[in-house]
Amino acid sequence: MFQMSWQKLQGYYRRRAATLLFRRPFVVSPQQPLVSFTFDDFPRSALLTGGAILNRYGLAGTYYTALGLIGKHTESGEMFVQDDLASLLEHGHELGCHTFSHCDSWDTRTAAFEKSIIENSAALDRLVPGAEFKTFSYPISLPRPLTKAKIVDHFLCCRGGGQTLNAGKTDLNQLSAYFLEKSRGNIQAVKDLIDRNRQARGWLIFATHDVADNPTPYGCTPEFFEEVVQYASKSGAQIVPVIKALEVLRVPGCERVSDRSGLRNSQISNTRHEGAPRPLVSILIPAFNAQEWISDTLGSAIAQTWERKEIIVVDDGSSDQTVTVARQFESQGVRVFPQKNQGAAAARNTALSLSKGDYIQWLDADDLLAPDKIARQMEVLDQCRSKRTLLSSAFGKFLYRWYRADFLPTALWSDLSPTEWLLRKMGDNLYMQTATWLVSRELTEAAGPWDTRLLSDDDGEYFCRVLLASDGVRFVPEAKTYYRAPGAAFGGTLSYIGRSDRKIRAHWLSMQLHIGYLRSLEDSERVRAACVNYLQRSLIYFYQEDTDIVEQAVRMAKELGGKLTVPYLSWKYSWVRAAFGWSVAKHIATFSRGIRWSSQKLWDKTLFRIEDRKPLGESGDVRVKVETASTKSLVRGS
Repeated sequence: MFQMSWQKLQGYYRRRAATLLFRRPFVVSPQQPLVSFTFDDFPRSALLTGGAILNRYGLAGTYYTALGLIGKHTESGEMFVQDDLASLLEHGHELGCHTFSHCDSWDTRTAAFEKSIIENSAALDRLVPGAEFKTFSYPISLPRPLTKAKIVDHFLCCRGGGQTLNAGKTDLNQLSAYFLEKSRGNIQAVKDLIDRNRQARGWLIFATHDVADNPTPYGCTPEFFEEVVQYASKSGAQIVPVIKALEVLRVPGCERVSDRSGLRNSQISNTRHEGAPRPLVSILIPAFNAQEWISDTLGSAIAQTWERKEIIVVDDGSSDQTVTVARQFESQGVRVFPQKNQGAAAARNTALSLSKGDYIQWLDADDLLAPDKIARQMEVLDQCRSKRTLLSSAFGKFLYRWYRADFLPTALWSDLSPTEWLLRKMGDNLYMQTATWLVSRELTEAAGPWDTRLLSDDDGEYFCRVLLASDGVRFVPEAKTYYRAPGAAFGGTLSYIGRSDRKIRAHWLSMQLHIGYLRSLEDSERVRAACVNYLQRSLIYFYQEDTDIVEQAVRMAKELGGKLTVPYLSWKYSWVRAAFGWSVAKHIATFSRGIRWSSQKLWDKTLFRIEDRKPLGESGDVRVKVETASTKSLVRGS
C-alpha cells in the first residue's frame, strides 16, 4: 500500500469510491440461480451472431447501447444500424443505456455524463417511439462518485465489472459482471463460475462486446460463446435479460416506468404527512475503557428532547467497568452490546448494524449532546431538499466543566457544498467533531461502512465519504455538541497519533484517501493547492519517523504542482533539535504537551468539583444513582 505511485493510488481510490459510495443495497437471493448475458456498445455481431445463438436456446440478452455510435466502426467492430433496434426488440432482447456518446464513466464530468444519458433516451424515443431504457452499464471505467449518485435518477440498476457474481447483499448501483473476453482461452474458469453461481444461488451477469470468428480484444468467438450458453442452460439457472432478472428478484420499481425527470424520489417530496410517525433517531456510542465518562454521555443521550430515539452502546472489549456502568441505564431504554476488542471503527459498524433509525447520531463515549441538539437539527428537515442533506452543528471543547466549553466558529460552520467543505477542511486544517453530524439512513448506507484499517482520523475519512454521497451540508447553529478534548489529556489513544508506527501509517492512508476524494469532486488549481497545504501541515507526523512516507508525500506534492518544506517545530525545541536531532526534539515536544494537558486536566477537574452544580434534595432521584453531577446539571439546564 505504502509503495504505491500516484497512478496506482488513483486506481485504488477509484475502485474503493465506486464500491463504497452511493450504494443502493439489495439482497440477491432468488429461488433458483439467475444468469444474464449482456453486450456493451452493441456491435452488430453481438445481435446477428450472439443474439441468434441465444434465440436458438429460447433465450434473450441485454444490449447496452450508445446511440451516438449508430452505423460507426469502433474498436469493437461494426456498430448496429437503425433496423437492428427493432429486430432486437422483436426477438425479445432488452435495450439498455450506455450513454449517447459512450462517455468514460470516470473522466467525464457528472453534468456532461448525465446530459449524455438524457440525450440517449431522447434519441431512443425518436428511433423507437415508446421504447425506454430501464437499466444501465457504465462505459469504459468505474464511475466517479457523483456520477454514480446521479444514476439513481434514471435507472433501476447499473452494471459494472468486477469479474464475479452477485449474491447476498449487493449494490444495485453497481452490479458485478464477468467479461467473457478475459477468459476466452480458459473455458473452465467460466464453467467454475457458473457452478459457484448455482451453489450460491446468485445472479451471474456475463458481459462481452462482439461475437465473431475473428473477435476484437473485447469480444469472443461464436464457439466459445455458445459453449458458455450451453453450460449455463444445463446448470439449472434461469437465463433472462437484466430487466427480467429485476422482476424475478422483485426489485422495487421494476414494475413501473423509470423516472426520467432527473429528480430523485427522495427529492420529490420530503414532507411528512399529517399523522405519520416522526423519524426514529439512532444514537450510536462506541465505548472502550470509558467508565469515568459513559454515564455523563448516556445521560445527555437520554435527555434528548427528540422522543423517538434508540440508544445503542457497543463496548469494544473494555477492561474496566464500562459495561457495568452502561447497563445501569438499560431500564431507560439503553441497549448494551459487548464485543471483543476490534477498534473504534469496528465498534461503530457493529452499532450501525444493530440500529433501526431513520437518522444516525454518532456519539463518542466521553462527549455530550445539548438536550435539544437532535430536535434542533430535525426541525430543519422539512426545509431540506432530500434525505441526502447532511446536518451539522456547533461544537465546543471542554475538559470537565462542560458549561465553560469554548464554541469557536470556523469556516466549516456554514451551509456548504461537498467540494467547498472538503476544500476548507484540507486547505485550512479544520474539522468538525464526530457528534456534530446527523445523518439520514439513506446517506449512511450510500457512504458505506467505517474503515477498520484506520487507527486515527477514521472519522475524518468516513465523513469524507458521507460528504461525497450528500447533496451538501446544512449547518444548524442552535444545535450544540460538547467535545471533551484534547483526548490525549485523558490517556486516550484513538485520535492522538504520537510516535506509533501503526498510527502513522494509518494516518497516511487516510490522507491519501482524503486527497483522492477531493480531487474526484474537482481537480482545479485551488484544489491541488489545498492538497499541498494538507500534506505540508501533516508532514511533521512522518518527518524523521518514516522516510518512505515522507518521500511519497514529497513526490505527491510535486505531482500536484507544489513543494514541501521542512516542517515547523516550535523555537522552544530548536536547541534540542540542533543538539540531538529531530526525533528527540519531537519526543520532548510530545512529552511536554502531555504534561501541559495533564496539568490543565487536573486544574479543571479541581474547579469542577468546587463549582459542583448538583441541585439539593435529589438523592431520591433514581438517575442520581448512576449520573454524575455534570450530567445532572446539563439535563436540568442549571
